[in-house]
Amino acid sequence: MIIDDSLFKSSGDRHHFFPYNERSKKILVFGGSSLVPLSLKRNVSYMLIGNLIYALSQWGIIMVLAKLGSPKMVGGFTLGLAVTAPIILIFDLQLRSVLATDTKEEFSFRHYLALKGVNSFLAILVLGIVIIIGGYKGKAAFVIFLVGVAKLIESVIELHYGLFQKQERMDIIAKSLIIRGCTSLFIIALLITITNSLLIGVAGFCLSWLCLLFILEVPKAKRMAASQSSPLKLVSVKKLFLTSFPLGLVMMMMSLYTNIPRYAIEHVIGTEAVGYYSALFYIVTAGNLVINAIGQTISPRLANYFTKEEYIPFSKLLTKFVCFGFIYGSAGVLLTLLIGKQVLGIIYTQEYVQFQKLFVLLMIAGTLMYAGSFFGFALTAMRKFSIQPILSILWVISTILLSFLLIPSYGLTGAAIVTIITTAIQLFTLALAVMWYLHQAKKQHQLTAYASN
Repeated sequence: MIIDDSLFKSSGDRHHFFPYNERSKKILVFGGSSLVPLSLKRNVSYMLIGNLIYALSQWGIIMVLAKLGSPKMVGGFTLGLAVTAPIILIFDLQLRSVLATDTKEEFSFRHYLALKGVNSFLAILVLGIVIIIGGYKGKAAFVIFLVGVAKLIESVIELHYGLFQKQERMDIIAKSLIIRGCTSLFIIALLITITNSLLIGVAGFCLSWLCLLFILEVPKAKRMAASQSSPLKLVSVKKLFLTSFPLGLVMMMMSLYTNIPRYAIEHVIGTEAVGYYSALFYIVTAGNLVINAIGQTISPRLANYFTKEEYIPFSKLLTKFVCFGFIYGSAGVLLTLLIGKQVLGIIYTQEYVQFQKLFVLLMIAGTLMYAGSFFGFALTAMRKFSIQPILSILWVISTILLSFLLIPSYGLTGAAIVTIITTAIQLFTLALAVMWYLHQAKKQHQLTAYASN
């Protein structure tokens, strides 16, 4: 995406950024241009549109595989996502969130980019080792590897999004999401139609994202970070790694606890069953992209509130969107009960209609997941990173135990029940952690105020 010059205002100082008030909004200067943050309402609107279209496009990929391919093809693609996700996420370190909430400018963008480069190389090596140890061979191994490479490219793109998120310009991210989503859907649909090969389709999917990274994101990042002329320091990169590593561990654990039921399904029932389960759950995941859009938008605002010790606005904003998560998910459950069969028949095939009850159970899990996600964003905005790996380990252990107990006996229904219970545990523990840290912060603020008097 080419940056519209109307987004920027010229500045005489090319080497510093500074606040400037215009309609009570802060302007930040980058490389001779200033970027005006948008209102929270406009940012949420842009991200809802961008993430909705992106979610539909990624959902469209599953639909293409289901309609033009087979449940086994869907299973192969989603198994690739399940195998690669924990590896990609632990090396991702949630650097986008760390960058977006870095209100004190502790690290420059080149430090984030350097760490991302090293981690991407390590992720490729680990992915190859996992494929070999896992016994994946032939086309299946290549599909898994290419899916992993595509997700690595996406993580680099996400880091670039952190620059715009930090400046509360979610419109730039939304436009990029729309372009990337539509392009990847078109490429994979075209290649599957012509070749009927999942491997070729995934290869084209991967290549399209690589091209978009260099055509759209890299030029924008260079322009925005032009003023950051400080030298690259390995000490700072190491400090950034130590700061963000807990979040990488959290994301890996969260991916595991999401995908462990899929591993169990493949082991007990087979790859085709993974395809059915994943296709249904992807609808829930698509809904969560809307939640993520809102969470990414409000994260900088929550971070500012917490840093400035404005705890009442922090609590009000968080409560508002947690309630939204419950309402949003409940509406999905109601629609699934009313028209779930028709939806499955239309977007997939008639083979999927028999799983309508499973669809309802997964939407119930989605409701808990949507509400819990906002507590997760709040915890990151508070920069409370160390507690998150502990919570995620608890979620993984719970998922392993429940999957071992329920999936062999109850099959796909058991997997859905596992998902409901584990998302409830996630919601409860995240809420408890946020309330505890907020209570401690308020207490410390009161003691400081008392001491100063």
